[in-house]
Amino acid sequence: MELAWWQKPIRMMRRDFLGDFSYYLTADLGAMAREAKERWHINCEWIMATPGCAPGTAHLVTFNSRKFDKVPGLGDFDIIRSYLPHAKKYGIHLVPYINQHWYSYEFAKNHPEYTQQLLEDGTPYGEKYPLYGNGTTFCVNGPWREFAFEIIRETIRLEVDGCFLDGPVIFPKCCYCEHCRTLFYESSALKEMPPFGDWNHKAWKPFLKFRRESWVRFLKDAQAAARAVNPEAVIFLNGGRFDTYSVKTARDISGMEKYQNFSGAEEFYHVTESYKSPFDTLNLGRFLSAGEKPGVVFTHHTLSSWHKVPLSKPEMTLAMTETVASGANTWFAIFMEAMESRAKEAFEANDIQKFFAEHEEFYTATESAAETALLTSADTLYGYISERRELFADAGSGKEENLVADIGDGSIRESLNERRTVSESILDKELHGAFDAANFSHIPVRVFWDNHVSTDKLKDMAIFVLPNSACLSDKQVEVIMEYVYNGGSLAAFFESGFYDETGRSAKRTEWLEFLGIEKIKGAFRPAAYEEYMLLYGDNLPGMRRDRILAPRTYNALKIIPGKDSKILARFLNEIGGYYAKTQGVSEFPAVILSERGKGKVAYCSGTLFESFTKFHLDDHLDVYKSIMRTLSADSRLQIETDAPGSLAVEIRRNEKYTLVHLINTTGDMKRPIGRIVPLKNVYFSVRFPKKPRSVRAAVSRTELEFEKTNGYLKFKVPEIAAYELVVIE
Repeated sequence: MELAWWQKPIRMMRRDFLGDFSYYLTADLGAMAREAKERWHINCEWIMATPGCAPGTAHLVTFNSRKFDKVPGLGDFDIIRSYLPHAKKYGIHLVPYINQHWYSYEFAKNHPEYTQQLLEDGTPYGEKYPLYGNGTTFCVNGPWREFAFEIIRETIRLEVDGCFLDGPVIFPKCCYCEHCRTLFYESSALKEMPPFGDWNHKAWKPFLKFRRESWVRFLKDAQAAARAVNPEAVIFLNGGRFDTYSVKTARDISGMEKYQNFSGAEEFYHVTESYKSPFDTLNLGRFLSAGEKPGVVFTHHTLSSWHKVPLSKPEMTLAMTETVASGANTWFAIFMEAMESRAKEAFEANDIQKFFAEHEEFYTATESAAETALLTSADTLYGYISERRELFADAGSGKEENLVADIGDGSIRESLNERRTVSESILDKELHGAFDAANFSHIPVRVFWDNHVSTDKLKDMAIFVLPNSACLSDKQVEVIMEYVYNGGSLAAFFESGFYDETGRSAKRTEWLEFLGIEKIKGAFRPAAYEEYMLLYGDNLPGMRRDRILAPRTYNALKIIPGKDSKILARFLNEIGGYYAKTQGVSEFPAVILSERGKGKVAYCSGTLFESFTKFHLDDHLDVYKSIMRTLSADSRLQIETDAPGSLAVEIRRNEKYTLVHLINTTGDMKRPIGRIVPLKNVYFSVRFPKKPRSVRAAVSRTELEFEKTNGYLKFKVPEIAAYELVVIE
């Protein structure tokens, strides 16, 4: 069946003029379209239908309309209608940008009927938390909806290909307006709204559900508005992520997917972050591309918050290559004032898009060929609060400085809301760490959402990883157990499956026995110092020695293993301070292995991925790789290489090719990266069922010699600069 244009490889951009659109009045629009095609290498453009700039100009349009006020200074000039024929000439699909989250105070004052998003005390959100320092926002359940839908309809009437919605956003601590209250009472049968974030309140979880449903309902109606004008109109928005911030903004990508053409989200680089994983774009792209709709990662072509300076070439190249390697589509925004002084740098930073444009066959209708599945559980994001009291102890930072060791006072955070905050931190670090542990280990992963946990989808996966996927339904547990009994392998961490899909303690005796646990006796106090685990290297493939003392995971449960479980690592007894002797090996295992039917289960009772996120230690990475090798039928990973961990490896396939994406983040020891250090003569061994016709490095245009032995395809890549694509035909 012929693919729709948006199902093919898409390269999007937005040229941002902020509030000054006078450029268009004298510009050669044909030259602009040609530049977009030939120098930016795009095939889809977000021309601005409404501005996204101060002081909140989302109510203004850049085209002629009898229904909406126009951006001042344009007169009768219609930007979209004027540019559209030139875009079509160069094969560029126009998907105008519509700002639906940032409005001026003056506009809100002139339209009180639209209803601003309200905090619990009735204060408009934008009054207390000015958007970008100046502006406010409206409620998705109020009369503003019709204003929003009509601006969508007016935009689609321009005969463009669709629209992108920047917002609306259901902001944290919102919304308590009369319209939300009425709908909430009707949908929940409750007569009281909870204080925001109060996990003790009986209405809090119904309120979380209501906020998610409000989002989906708005998007459903927005899509209907667009398609009432053009049934083929594309529509999508800035959607959800895989961490708990999505809870605060009520976004759940699996619920929204049905009503949009792309699943998209931002991954902007900020220089103010103390640690920034080099693989964040790859991780997000995998998550966004997990569903039935194409993914798209939004990249600012700007140096963090200095919007008039373009992103460096290494950083831009990594963002673009990680996006396509994940199976997602690229998008970038360039603020046009940057072009006045740094046009050459801006264009050069995006050179890699030329390769994507010239080799679309490698990016068309691909799917993940990873043998490892990783669950990102939205139910866990929305419901997880650990019941282990010890985890909420004040453990300090672990820093030893100026003759003082910060080990905390051991006091317990008792309130449910404090416990949720700690649980969120554990969960976010586990999820990010699970992705990055795979990246640094060269293990490709296929992301599963909650609704993907099915017999049909799991049957092709060799290993299923649960990174503290705490909140699972009875049906999901049943499917996972069946998967293992039929020959699959499971790697479960910390409290995976200990709670039902709503966050209630599940008390699943059969599940604990399945994981190899006879009893849970409690938890260790969190520690970022002087606590250890003993790795039995003779039972852990790939370890350097037989018995290895390694830093303990930051959090860990005290479990008694089942009699049929093989112990691969144990925790040492707690030391409780600095410069003290170890206190012997505890009775509590850190990693156990159990055989179940035709399959295997490896269970880690510590937060291994949280610990990797916090400390970035090779010891924790080695444990993860060893678990994965233990679960593999031949004790080998899907891809083995002598490359450093700074090389990410992803594997995808379509009807003609298997494609091994190699993203080299080896740089000059800082972020933003100023220079990529090429890797030379890198060896690869890829599990592959049959002998291929050819193997070539597409970026460097090099035919590779290869050997096919014992189910593995072996080859060497002479050089990997920032990106290489190995095409196996």
